[in-house]
Amino acid sequence: MTGWRKEKSEIGRKIRAGYYRRYDGKLIYLVTAAEDAETGEETVILRSYSFSEVPQYFTMSKKSFCEFVEVNGERRAKYKRVTNMKITEAVISNLAEDGMCGPIRKKSAERDAEYDSRVYQTAPTYLAYAKDLCENYHFDSAKYRLCMNEKRYAAITRSDFVKLKEDIQFLDNALKTVLQDHQAYFQERFVDGLSIRKYADVHQLNRGSVDYLQKKLLTALAQLLKERDEADGICRLRPKTT
Repeated sequence: MTGWRKEKSEIGRKIRAGYYRRYDGKLIYLVTAAEDAETGEETVILRSYSFSEVPQYFTMSKKSFCEFVEVNGERRAKYKRVTNMKITEAVISNLAEDGMCGPIRKKSAERDAEYDSRVYQTAPTYLAYAKDLCENYHFDSAKYRLCMNEKRYAAITRSDFVKLKEDIQFLDNALKTVLQDHQAYFQERFVDGLSIRKYADVHQLNRGSVDYLQKKLLTALAQLLKERDEADGICRLRPKTT
């Protein structure tokens, strides 16, 4: 990234829990806003976004978070909200285990209206693609079964259903064959819904060991997704912008 400079911030900017992308592409999760007990300054609590299940938390002034920067002569928000990333139950569970609050859930009518807010096959990398498929497996498989049982596109477009179906079937087949060694872990974590901490307790492992198991699964799945694209002669990642 070439030179950039700060511009004035928008202190009144409304922020909410969710994913944000920094001007240089780094992704973070905004947990909540808080007020400094001594100075009264507004701050935000952030959580690192990585493939490690041992996240880092850090704080930043709201003023700094809401700043605009100039990058290569173009004015950009220092952090821009990513609206197409679903906050999964796994993320909410991990936040709760760390003593942090998850996002306030909307009423059922509002949730139903946003039921199809999930975006498919838009990950920036194959590792992110693998993580997305695993963390959303419970939701995606339920939606797939609903469509098949109803024999219609229920709360999903036809084009998105095609993507959903091929990803669900690919992952299921991979877990029965190439990824068979990871099947038990996947079942407990992403189907049964055990959190990292609960899985570690059940198997008498530390969180670092569970993190290693997950990295092995995601790395292997990412390689399979890449090989599938190469064999099909297409790319199912998010198109790169110039």
